Amino acid sequence: MHVGQMIGGLDVYIRNAVTYCPNKDIEFVVVHGLKDKHAPIVKEGIKVKEYGIHLYRSLNPYLDLKGFLQLLRLIRKEKPDIIHCHSAKGGMLGRIAGWMTRRKTFYTPHAFSFLSARSRAKRAIYKLLERATKLDTCLLACSESEREMGISEVKYRKKHALVWHNSVPDADISAPGNANPPFICYVGRPCYQKNTLLLIDIIRKVKDKGSDIKFMLLGIGYHSPDLEAMKRKILSLNVSDQIILKPWLSHKDCLEYVKQAAFYLTTSRYEGLPLSVIEAMSLGKAIIASDVAGNRDCVTDKVNGFLLPLNADIFAERIIELCNDEGLREKYGAASRAIFLNDFLIDKQIDKLYDIYSGS
Repeated sequence: MHVGQMIGGLDVYIRNAVTYCPNKDIEFVVVHGLKDKHAPIVKEGIKVKEYGIHLYRSLNPYLDLKGFLQLLRLIRKEKPDIIHCHSAKGGMLGRIAGWMTRRKTFYTPHAFSFLSARSRAKRAIYKLLERATKLDTCLLACSESEREMGISEVKYRKKHALVWHNSVPDADISAPGNANPPFICYVGRPCYQKNTLLLIDIIRKVKDKGSDIKFMLLGIGYHSPDLEAMKRKILSLNVSDQIILKPWLSHKDCLEYVKQAAFYLTTSRYEGLPLSVIEAMSLGKAIIASDVAGNRDCVTDKVNGFLLPLNADIFAERIIELCNDEGLREKYGAASRAIFLNDFLIDKQIDKLYDIYSGS
């Protein structure tokens, strides 16, 4: 039983973990939010059983309790051998429900909740909640950085802190990429984690340096708390002519834009292990990324791109450098592709996930 909201990267993670399962005898149940907008998961022509419960990002004691009771009933009804719960809300409800029903339970944070806190007080509270609800759960981190954070910050014992790297199918790279005129691609909803307001500052710096390169911003719309602030900043900094905003797209359409991009850009404050970056690597793209946990697990500075501090001037300089050097883009893109095939191709990695499930 997977428990988590079927939104964005989490949808991709759960969908891939189910559809690429190497054991045909395993049955799946997916418990997600009532308002999640996603296509059904289909495995070998059959729809996977799904249930919607009151599972939302925001805190609401009444709805959270209602969702928890719904989850308990579903666990008792379906009797799963394993519960794999995801992200902050699904993770907390799933860990407590798994402990109460004595089910083997795994928890993948996809970036710990306390990383999203903008104040020390909130960070301390979120960290306390993560520690208090460890219970008998095994941490199943999506990157080495997340595992290390689970041990050092949340105090998981090392034997209960495991890792399975986020992995994705190989993208179709047979069609030509690199649109003309060129553009830079960014995928992420406007929010604190994705650091979208810094991105607008970077674009202004790039414009000041005389570049008219376009920036394609994908994933704008669904649960985008900083969207209006971002739009105001775009107008105030006079960079509307260099930014193309694209609302929530199908996964296929999103990949098509990334395929056509000159290279991929991310300015996140933190990540678990970013699927959008891994997918860009599968498409053979050079990456410019913030030097934070998660990004460090897939981008190596001056090997397949640049890892940079959260500084608009430095980002702008490296963007201009990569825009002006086609040979460097090709070199970094080839390295991205090689790293992806070795470390993040789901066909090679999926057996490891099911070994973890059965062996822990």
